Amino acid sequence: MDKEKFAEIKAMHVTAFDEVMKEKLIPIIGEQTTFAVKQIVDKMQLQQRELGRDMTLLSKKQKMDFVDIVKATVFKDFAIDTKANEALIEEQDNRGGYLVSREIADAIMRIAASVGTIMNQAAKWEMTTDELAVPNYTGSFLTGSYLGVDAPGPVTGVTFGQANLIAKKWQLAFVVGNDLLADASVNVADWLLALGGEALANMIDYQGFVGGANSGDPFLGLLNYPSTTTIDPTGQKVSSYVLPTGSTTFAKYAVMDDSSIMIGDLEESILDGAAFYFNRTVWARLRTQKDTAGNYILPYAGWAKPEPAMENHPGGGPIKPAGEILGYPVYTNRWLPAVGASSVNGFSDGASNSFCVFGNMRSFAFGDKGEMRVAQFESGSFGGKEIALADQRGLVYKHRHALANALPRAFVVGKTSAS
Repeated sequence: MDKEKFAEIKAMHVTAFDEVMKEKLIPIIGEQTTFAVKQIVDKMQLQQRELGRDMTLLSKKQKMDFVDIVKATVFKDFAIDTKANEALIEEQDNRGGYLVSREIADAIMRIAASVGTIMNQAAKWEMTTDELAVPNYTGSFLTGSYLGVDAPGPVTGVTFGQANLIAKKWQLAFVVGNDLLADASVNVADWLLALGGEALANMIDYQGFVGGANSGDPFLGLLNYPSTTTIDPTGQKVSSYVLPTGSTTFAKYAVMDDSSIMIGDLEESILDGAAFYFNRTVWARLRTQKDTAGNYILPYAGWAKPEPAMENHPGGGPIKPAGEILGYPVYTNRWLPAVGASSVNGFSDGASNSFCVFGNMRSFAFGDKGEMRVAQFESGSFGGKEIALADQRGLVYKHRHALANALPRAFVVGKTSAS
C-alpha cells in the first residue's frame, strides 16, 4: 500500500475515533463542554501533523504510557511514580491510583494555559510546600529626596506586605467506557489530556474572577475582592469604579467615558500589559454603542482620522483578544456576569453589581504545587450509576494549586450604580 493511501486510511480512523469519543462524552459532560474539548484535540492533532509535536510537548510513546497508567495494566519505564493507595487517595484507601510523571502534569497545565485566561496570563509561582507567601509592595510610590547642605538625607522605608498562596486540592471525575480504553492509542491520550486541561482552566478562571461567590469556594475572585472607590494605600483592596447614576445595568457601561476613567485609575507603571475583561454578552452590547452624533463607536467613534477607539477581533475570547478599547485588549470569559444574569454566582444584571475588570493579570499569582494524580476506579457510583455494571471505568484527576491577588492596586472592578 502506498504512503498516500495509508495516510488517508489513518486520517479516516482518527476522525471516526474522535466522533465516537465525542458521542460517548456528550451524555457525561454535556454537548458544549465536549465540543470545547474536541476543539483542543483537533488543534493538538493539527499541530502534530504540521509541526511533528503538539502543545503538550509529549512524544507518542509518552502518550501511550499515560494511557497505560489510566488503564493500570501495563507500566512502562518513563519515570512513573507509583504510590500506595492510602498516600494517593486519602479519603478512599481501597482504590488504586498513580502519580503521573511531571511531564504529563506539565502537558495538562500547558493545555489549560491554552484555553484559560488566568492560566495563560497570571504570574506563575512554583510551590514546594502547601503554603507560599508572595511579597507585594504596599507603601506609597518611591520618590527619594534632596539633600540639604551638611545635612543627612532621610531614609525611606520600603514596606512589603504578603499575599499567601495556599494550595487546595482540585479534582475532576468522569467515566469512560472500557471498550474505548481497550483500544488504547494516542487518540485516547489526546482526549484524556484535553479533558483534564479544559476542566482545570475552567475552574481556575471561575475561582480567579468570581471565587468566593458560593460556599465551598477556596479562593477569592477579583469581583468579590474587598474594594474601595480609591486606591487603598495599604494595597490590600482593589479599586472599584461605580458607573454614573442611572447606569444600573451592564449594558449602560459607556465605552468611551467609563473605560477612560477605569484606565486612569491605574498607575502608568501597571498599564503596560493591562486589559479589559467582560462576559461575551456584555462585549456584544458594547460593540453596538454609538457616539453623540449617532455613529457607531466601532470602528471610528466619529473621529476625523481612521484611528480606532474600539476594535472587534472575530474569534477572540479567553486567550486571543476579542477586541480593543482605547488601545487595550479586551478578553471575554464565561465566568464574568452576563447580560440579563439573575443571581448567577452571586451576581445579577442590576444595581450595585460588579461585572467587569480592567487590570494587569501579571499581578495575579497562580501557585503550582506540581504533582498531578490520576486514579482509576473499576467499581463504585459515578453520577448515581454503578460503573462496574455499565462496563465503564471512572477516572479522577487531582491537582494542588493556589490563587492569590498579589497586587490588588493593579486591578479596577467595574460596578453598576446603586440607582
